[in-house]
Amino acid sequence: MAKTPFHVSGSARFLSLLFSGTLLFLPSCGDGNPTGLEDTDLEVFIVKGDRQASEPGTPLPYPLQVRVQKGGNGAPVEGAKVRWKVLVGGGAALDPGASLTDSLGLAETQFTVGPDLGPYTIRASVEGAESVSVEFTAGGILAPSLATIPSGPVAGGDTILVEGANFSASPEENVVTFSGIRGRVASSSPGQLEVEVPSCLLPRNYELRVRVGALSTEGANLTVAGDPASLDLSPGEDVVVDASEGLGCLHLPFESGSLYLVVPHSTSTVGGGVHGFSLTGLTGDGFSPETPKNPVGPSRSPSTSSSSIPGWARNQRQVRSLEARDRWHERLRLHEARLWAEEGAELSVPKPGIPAPPGPDRLPELGDKRVFRVLNAQDKFDKVTARLQHVSGRSLIYVDENAPSGGFTPNDLASLALEFEDPIYPVVTGAFGSESDLDQNERVIILLTPAVNRLTDPGSDGYVGGFFYGLDLLAGRSGSNEGEVFYAMVPDPTGSQGPAISRFTALSTIPAVLAHEFEHMVHFNQRMLLGKAETTEALWLSEALAQMAEDLVGETYALSHQVSKAHQYRLGNWIRAARFLENPGQTSVLASLPPGSLDERGAGWLFLKQVYGRATPENLLAALVSSTLSGPANVSAAVGLTWPRLLADWAGSLYLDGINLPVRPDLRVEGVDLRLVLSAFEGFYPLEVRFFGEQSASISGNLWSSAPNYFIINPPSGGGMAFSAGGPHGELPEKAMGLQVLVVRLQ
Repeated sequence: MAKTPFHVSGSARFLSLLFSGTLLFLPSCGDGNPTGLEDTDLEVFIVKGDRQASEPGTPLPYPLQVRVQKGGNGAPVEGAKVRWKVLVGGGAALDPGASLTDSLGLAETQFTVGPDLGPYTIRASVEGAESVSVEFTAGGILAPSLATIPSGPVAGGDTILVEGANFSASPEENVVTFSGIRGRVASSSPGQLEVEVPSCLLPRNYELRVRVGALSTEGANLTVAGDPASLDLSPGEDVVVDASEGLGCLHLPFESGSLYLVVPHSTSTVGGGVHGFSLTGLTGDGFSPETPKNPVGPSRSPSTSSSSIPGWARNQRQVRSLEARDRWHERLRLHEARLWAEEGAELSVPKPGIPAPPGPDRLPELGDKRVFRVLNAQDKFDKVTARLQHVSGRSLIYVDENAPSGGFTPNDLASLALEFEDPIYPVVTGAFGSESDLDQNERVIILLTPAVNRLTDPGSDGYVGGFFYGLDLLAGRSGSNEGEVFYAMVPDPTGSQGPAISRFTALSTIPAVLAHEFEHMVHFNQRMLLGKAETTEALWLSEALAQMAEDLVGETYALSHQVSKAHQYRLGNWIRAARFLENPGQTSVLASLPPGSLDERGAGWLFLKQVYGRATPENLLAALVSSTLSGPANVSAAVGLTWPRLLADWAGSLYLDGINLPVRPDLRVEGVDLRLVLSAFEGFYPLEVRFFGEQSASISGNLWSSAPNYFIINPPSGGGMAFSAGGPHGELPEKAMGLQVLVVRLQ
């Protein structure tokens, strides 16, 4: 082929082995850790900024960022000092040289390349636990330039020769784009590249660029001729594209009325990360989308719902109460995690001198008094004296002597005990396993006390409702009540000890909270006491499992046509799910924002609900609570599928569930019609989808770890659309992001 000449500037330099990848050094024991954790308790991961390169003396375009988290359950560690040090390369600068982790466990620094060309290595380590470290690679490079490219037309799938200067000798470090769509570099040297023309490209002119690190050549015109290799999908069929290296271009052909759902999503298992991405769609209009163009605005699906969700579903007090409850429950789970980290499995061994519990044949009698210690909002214990007022086959119900007047009636207590006995107890133990019986009374104590009311301020618009605390299952420990105890609020119509709580509100709230907290009680027994796990479960999965307990009890009521009762158990999950779907790309399944949000809880429950409904082992929930693995590793092991596969199917199901389309069963959410249920809140399904396809477009955005975003492409006549996903502005995606794209033909 004839070649078009270009000016050549600079000198060729080798960059091979410049980017050697991410290293995670396994920690060992040490002293002096300011976080209060041993080395073995900590992990550090690269979130963003690895594998960058720029000219000598210039800062890298993005900061170096790490996350410090608790080993096992992945909880973020705030206040850890991360020290940054250049190990290889002279004259470079780090600003700052040390930084503290924030509430997400994140710390970062800005790196400025030294005067020398070649590789640089930067270590990030945790002060006081220096063996907990990772290493970044960076490079000092000269700007690449083009000399010659093919002057005549080429075809998709051809391998072309690109000549110039200052290319990398490592093929994957050269990012060659055709108007924003990346082509694979088959081989490289500092002076030339062999590049495969993407087979998805339409016949038209393209702007070819070569980017190395942060530096790019000028654009050069290249003509592509011939028909593209089209994606062949029937309505309902799908494909998942690995876009982690910015490759994987697809041609979406034009057919009258054809639509494609496109779902880019992160598969990162490191919480707290926010990663940039871009979508490039090229049509036959000849436009090179170097400047992002906005797609047609977002759209929500109208409601066709006849759901019987009652009007109080929109009650803002319900939302505020969920927020208050979730914050308090997260606080308890973190208390349990710290408690277990201090002494580990030894906590489950009773201390010497503890008398044996009475046993079921020596149960207390009605009217007997007992003193309990109840954790308060100041992390101290209230001393509560209560009388036993109801005994059933599964529960002992105590009522605080200081409960306000106008409280529960004997019939109320009998009804609560009956509801716990059936369906809560058999549903939860049948799905998750058995609770412990530390006090050997074969029953769960339900303590109704205004100490729970006092967890929220009198003027608050929300309330906690109830809780379980794992300390009670550890005999001989300060503050432990040494038995299976569930704490719940009491009616307080005048708000004398907290927010005003009517008897109706208390009776309609406590059962669902009891189901939720009883699962936590079972989980603590199965994982910590019996399994001797080194750490508690990842918070997002721990809460999702407890929310599944509410969902399963609600399903039991729904099957018996007790719709109003079913809603009491299901409504909280539906509210959380709707909040998440309003902006899914900005909410991580991994629950990254302390102290947690309704959006994150909605994401976690929707994920577990979808996984539970697919062809999984019948004992999935029991396997999850008894495992000593945590988070994504726990779910993947239990289901037998990779995290990226599970994320892709879940992300697709959130749009496809309830649509009349013959998709794979794994792209549905079993047990609920999401569109029918969630449309009832505001009259439309809350998931926003953006449309584009009439002209070439480049769209950039951000995704949190393990989060999706949603687009619909309507390929235009005249050739359809070539489509690709990658990092922002044509760059490589962050390695830690694990970018994937699900494409489903809708019609």
